[in-house]
Amino acid sequence: MRVLRAPLLLVVAMLALLLAGPAAPAAPPAPAGPAAPSAAPAGMSRFVVAIGGLRTSSRENWVRLGTYSLTADGKATESHFHWTQRSRVPRSYTGVTAADCGARNCQVQTANGFQATSSPQHLTGTYTVTGSVLHFDWDGNGWEEWNVSEPIAGKLAELTFRGSSFGATHGYGFGSNAAWTQRASMAQIASFDWSSLKHDYVLWKTDSGTPYLDQGAGSPFWNQDWTACTSARCLGGTTGGGDTQYYLSTANATSTDRRDTLWHWRTALADGRGEHCYTGNSHVKPMLEVIDSDGGFHGWVAVEASLNQTSPDQGTSADDIGVFEISQF
Repeated sequence: MRVLRAPLLLVVAMLALLLAGPAAPAAPPAPAGPAAPSAAPAGMSRFVVAIGGLRTSSRENWVRLGTYSLTADGKATESHFHWTQRSRVPRSYTGVTAADCGARNCQVQTANGFQATSSPQHLTGTYTVTGSVLHFDWDGNGWEEWNVSEPIAGKLAELTFRGSSFGATHGYGFGSNAAWTQRASMAQIASFDWSSLKHDYVLWKTDSGTPYLDQGAGSPFWNQDWTACTSARCLGGTTGGGDTQYYLSTANATSTDRRDTLWHWRTALADGRGEHCYTGNSHVKPMLEVIDSDGGFHGWVAVEASLNQTSPDQGTSADDIGVFEISQF
């Protein structure tokens, strides 16, 4: 008799499958790897930033002015100058003498230490970009966040301050891919259309000893008329028929980076001290030029660090400290 082996084997296989129960579910997918590094904000890798902690409830306010450099792998490095009401330091001389430029012939002063060859303080960390939000995590120094916009698409990014973990309250920033040595000359700055520059500021001051924040936005800077000095490193001018002396110069006599400084003071204050060049509580304002990726000049981000050095009875009440921008955007 012929044995039907194939059907029998099929039946046995089916019984074995039924006894084994349902098939095991497929293995879950492997967890995703680390997120790809953030793209540079608006495609820009070098930012000039003025940031500060400014509160009417405090007499330990601070400002810093720095450069941020970003790499494609999400790393950030920062170099800055820092001033605070906690550290009572005098003004410094730039080594740049203004001559034959409308204001009195004087050596330009700046905030303490800004005349140095390079920034003395540094941070390292990482950055991420989520939508229009730029987030920095500084190693051991907290975080800060900014909103990013593009006043010139593909050439210049603007930062609007959002917040921080280390007490910053206000700030201004711009970024491009221009080299740190790319800057405008004093001749270019003198001939620039200053009416296109707006002056936005937040400054801690006091009125009869009571602190307040002096804030403004959208108006031109006080001096619009600048004359090149004999030196190619400075400009001068006056306002009010000579009531106030204004100077704008590089940070020192040899610097080739983005640093400039503003210095201004009331003529009557110098005359009252029997001085040609004022040595009292003048306004000293370190600045960093805003340069787009094509090398175009658009103003500055800056700080004021005018700490009281000649009125000891007034203490911090004679300080002016804050952040500002003079820019086209």
